[in-house]
Amino acid sequence: MHRLAPMPRPAMHLKAVRRPSPDYTSREYWNGLIKMSLSKFFILCVLNERGMHGYEITRAVERTTEGCCSPSEGALYPVLHEFESGGYVTARTENVNGRERKIYELTAKGRQAFAVASSAWLDVAGCLGGSCKPAKGKRQSC
Repeated sequence: MHRLAPMPRPAMHLKAVRRPSPDYTSREYWNGLIKMSLSKFFILCVLNERGMHGYEITRAVERTTEGCCSPSEGALYPVLHEFESGGYVTARTENVNGRERKIYELTAKGRQAFAVASSAWLDVAGCLGGSCKPAKGKRQSC
């Protein structure tokens, strides 16, 4: 009597969840993408000037970018924690009028990251300025 080899079990496949495709014709899509990318750069930029607490960082980024980039608390603190765990910033606690707040300062590694990021963004800006022309009559600010 021949023994039959066991039948292979059907593979259990998980259905991939399809995300809707972004609307690449949407100005909001591109503004969001650009602002998300620039937020980390501008956080490094303002901390390169001096140490600051979170609210101060948000306001400084807003001033520096003339309102074009304004990270929310929900966006700012995860970036600061990422920078801190990577050794790009240090955080110290300061007491002001009985309230504690964290002051974030760039480390030498953070200053180096800012220098590299500045160079990279300047290269990109040069490429954009030289090769891209806005659609006629469509120039818009952030």
